Amino acid sequence: MSEAARDLVGYGNKKFHFSWPGGRRLAISIVVNFEEGSEHSVSTDGIVEGIGEFLPVDQKIRDFGNESAYEYGSRVGVWRILDTLKKYDARATFFATALALRANKQATDAIVKAAHEVCDHGLNWTEHYRYTYEEEKDAIAKSVAIIEELTGKKPVGFYAREPSPNTLRIVQELGNFIYDSDAYNDDLPYRLTPGGILILPYTPDVNDFHFQSPMHRFSNSSDFFVYLKDSFDVLREESKSKPKMMSVGLHTRVSGRAGRVVALRKFLEYVRGFDDVWIATREEIARHWIDQVEPVLV
Repeated sequence: MSEAARDLVGYGNKKFHFSWPGGRRLAISIVVNFEEGSEHSVSTDGIVEGIGEFLPVDQKIRDFGNESAYEYGSRVGVWRILDTLKKYDARATFFATALALRANKQATDAIVKAAHEVCDHGLNWTEHYRYTYEEEKDAIAKSVAIIEELTGKKPVGFYAREPSPNTLRIVQELGNFIYDSDAYNDDLPYRLTPGGILILPYTPDVNDFHFQSPMHRFSNSSDFFVYLKDSFDVLREESKSKPKMMSVGLHTRVSGRAGRVVALRKFLEYVRGFDDVWIATREEIARHWIDQVEPVLV
């Protein structure tokens, strides 16, 4: 997208007269990133992965330490998070790379059986800005086919992580997607252009990503829980006059760790005490917005 196409105004101070289902005011989208086996590695794409439990190795060789730490998410962490979501009857959206799903069909089947949403997170971790238009369209089409084969349903949401100028055009051309989440710029869904795909903003801050190296902004579960709670409290207060959407970003290899899943458990325990809050998948939020909100949005 060119600089001229940027919108720095958005909804501004506009007041909205709508509610989420059941008259609720704040929609919460819990996102679980399931990516293990798709990360950068010298053996697959010639790149040393720069984010993980450790700083990356300083040579262009396999980083066995970080590979092993990533594997924890697929071997153990995903099950701990699934158990936590089940305990609190919370449905999440899994930002899943197609290759990660294919590498662990047992976990994929459990995600589907629990009625969580699988959002297309690409074929693997190749940043989409590295692709030509043809390469990117082919990669996304392959990821759609793999996800449909494994889950029985084409994904309706897409998240590239690092999109290209062509990403939105491609996901619209493919026809199965109703929303894209490659944006961090609002608390409500929106469209870039009339008739364009719905944008469901994601979050770079309410995100366990910050436990990892090189960020290390969260040092323990209390740090993350306080940030979750503070974000929720502010958005819920604001939602009394203008409905809001809150995204929570998790990763199986991060919040799936025993000492970190505590933050998720405390947060779900806290929010279930409020009857004006709707925990929903991103597909549910997108469909409500398209079917119920946009027709009355003026």
